[in-house]
Amino acid sequence: MKTLKGKGVTDGKSAGLALVTTQMFGFFGGVDPSTGTVIDPRHELYGQNIKGKVFVFPEGRGSTVGAAVILELVRCGNAPAAIVNRKTEGILAAGGILADKFYNVPIPIVDDLNCDPITEIKTGDWVVVDASSGSVIVGK
Repeated sequence: MKTLKGKGVTDGKSAGLALVTTQMFGFFGGVDPSTGTVIDPRHELYGQNIKGKVFVFPEGRGSTVGAAVILELVRCGNAPAAIVNRKTEGILAAGGILADKFYNVPIPIVDDLNCDPITEIKTGDWVVVDASSGSVIVGK
């Protein structure tokens, strides 16, 4: 087990299996909210599912509609359990905050860690994200 320390962007605590990518991710056009499946054929995670995962990616990419897509993922029950970024863009943060406000479903988001989460966390690791304290606990 290792503990990474960062900055909580939203509140909440959640855990799940990690899904890690080295590529930026845009929720608008990147994921099907009705299934949680990555639908961007140019993305390395194409065909994989983010539902219930701790989704680890460098930073967001894309449209202001991304926050609405995150809300639709929550409404459909297909949102990630938590998100860990090197740097979280405002649109992604808004999606996480609004998910809690509209649906009472927190999506803990942590960024600005003391190490690179993309190299420290591997797909399939068990990860606990506590955005309230900014901690990310990684186990195998």
